[in-house]
Amino acid sequence: MASGGLNLTSSQKEIFEKFKQKVKDITKPEHDDFFLVKWLRARSWDIPKAEKMFREDDEWRRTNEIDKLLTSYEAPEVLTKYYPGGFIGTTKDGFPVWIELLATADQKGFYNCVTRKEILQFRGHTVEKLFNVTCPELSKKFGKRIDMGVYIVDLDGLSLKHLWRPALNVYLEMVSIAEAHYPDALKTAYVINAPSFFPVAYGLVKPFLSEDTRQKIRVIGRNYKEHLLKEIDADQLPVHWGGKDKDPDGDPHCRSRICMGGPIPEKYYRKKLLTENNDLSKFTGVTVQNGSSLQLDFPVNVEKSLLRWNFFTDDNDIGFGVYRRTTSDQRQKVSDMEVVLASERVNSHVIPESGHIQCDKTGTYVVRFDNNYSWVNNKKLFYLIEVNEPDAGKDLQVIDSTDF
Repeated sequence: MASGGLNLTSSQKEIFEKFKQKVKDITKPEHDDFFLVKWLRARSWDIPKAEKMFREDDEWRRTNEIDKLLTSYEAPEVLTKYYPGGFIGTTKDGFPVWIELLATADQKGFYNCVTRKEILQFRGHTVEKLFNVTCPELSKKFGKRIDMGVYIVDLDGLSLKHLWRPALNVYLEMVSIAEAHYPDALKTAYVINAPSFFPVAYGLVKPFLSEDTRQKIRVIGRNYKEHLLKEIDADQLPVHWGGKDKDPDGDPHCRSRICMGGPIPEKYYRKKLLTENNDLSKFTGVTVQNGSSLQLDFPVNVEKSLLRWNFFTDDNDIGFGVYRRTTSDQRQKVSDMEVVLASERVNSHVIPESGHIQCDKTGTYVVRFDNNYSWVNNKKLFYLIEVNEPDAGKDLQVIDSTDF
C-alpha cells in the first residue's frame, strides 16, 4: 500500500514505512495506510511506542472478542431502552455526530441491572458500529474518507450526585479504552450546558485524556446552539438542541433514535449486583467494634475540592457524619468540631452508600463512622474515600460560558 494521500513529510513517510514493516505480522487486509498512520500520530511518531500500542490493541481485541460484537452481540434490553444518547446525524462535511446525555442516566439503577462488563460491551458495540458501519457508509455518500466522529456531551441537569464513584469508574474506563484502542478517532467534542462545578468533573477525567484529545474539546455553557449550528446543519440537529429536526410525531428530542434515559423500573433489577460491581480492591475493610467509632482525617488544601465517599457494611447499619477540625489539635473532640454533615444512621447493609460534599474551606475534614449506639454488634465496613481538587482547565477551549 502506498502512503500517498496522507499528507506526510518526507521524514514522516520514512517513519511510516518502517512502522508498517514492524507490524506487518498483525496487519489485516482492512488495515489501510490511513488506519495505520493513526497509531503513529497517537504516539508522536515514536515507532516503538506506536508498535507497542498497536500490538496491545491486537491482543485486547482478541482477548475481549471485540470483532464479534458486530456479528453475535445481543445487548441487554435495559441498556437499549435506558442508556441515554444516540446518533444525531452528520456535520456539514459529513462526519457522524453522537450525543451523550450524562444527567439522565439512572446510575444506581444500571448497577442493579447489569455488570460493568455488560456496560463496556454495550458501549464497545456502539463504537464498533460507528467506525465499521456508519463511517464507511458516510465515506461512500460524501465521496471522501470519513473515519472520525463529533461528540456532543450534554451536561444539562448534571449535579454533584452524578459523580458517583462506581459509575464514574466505568466512565473513566470507557475513556481509557477509547484513548488506547481508537486513536485519532475524535474530530471535535462539544461539552454543552457545562455547570459551575465542571472544573472539578474535568479534573477527574483529564488524566485519562491524551494531549491531542484535550485540544479537541470545546466547552460551552447555555448559549451553545449557534456554535453547534456552525458545524451541523439545522436539518441534522434535533429541535431541542437548536436545530429543525424532529420525529414524525413532532418529538423535538428525536426519541426514535436518541434514548433520553430516565429511571429504570425495578423489574430489571438483579440482586447483589450493586455490591458486586464495586472493585473491592480499592476499598479498605475494617471492623468498627460495638460501642466505638472510626474517625478518618482528610486534609483539604484547595477550596471547592470534593470530598467523596462510597461505603457499605455487611449486615447492619452504621452512623455516618462529616466534620471539620477548628484547631490543629488531633485530639479535638467531635463535639467541638464544625459540623459539615450531621451524623445519622444509614442502611449501608441494604444498598452501598455514596455521596460528596464541596469543601468551601481548606482544613482537615473528619469522616466519622459511628457504632457507639450498638451494644452488641460489631460492624464490618468497607469504604473508599477521596479528595478531588478542581482542575483549572487551562488547556480547555471555553466558549461563551459564564457558568464557571
